[in-house]
Amino acid sequence: MNKLNFYILNELLKGFLIIFFIFISIAWLLQFTRLISISNLLQIDTLSILILSTYLIPNLFTIILPFIVVIGISITFIKLFKDREIITIYSLGLNTNVIKKPLIVFSVSIILISIFFNFYLSPNIYEKFKLNEYKLRNTINFEKIIFSNFLELNKNTI
Repeated sequence: MNKLNFYILNELLKGFLIIFFIFISIAWLLQFTRLISISNLLQIDTLSILILSTYLIPNLFTIILPFIVVIGISITFIKLFKDREIITIYSLGLNTNVIKKPLIVFSVSIILISIFFNFYLSPNIYEKFKLNEYKLRNTINFEKIIFSNFLELNKNTI
């Protein structure tokens, strides 16, 4: 691969990483706020919820990876088009192989990362998530639960 291929691959990675961090942070924050709302009611400490929510990141990654790839590639080629770099490549007398090679390398690497996440990392981390969630649920101190959100029907029923 020559310098032009590395440049296009670098631009693809930049576009992918920008969208990756945006989407992952939004998805993680949504899951974290969902867990925080439960923890507020049950009076579970925030650090435990923060650690528990980090176990969800590999699963979130596997779900949103196709969207990240499509939007990242689109952003990259929009940038290359706006900066007239695609026209420059063709005016230099180069053909589409200069663009194809980085796309193939990028696609193969994304496929390998996706296989690793889907078949190894996500199931193992999700198992740890479920174990930690189970421990948190079974160590709830019922004396600390806020009952202001509940209706007391009689002495024994809330």
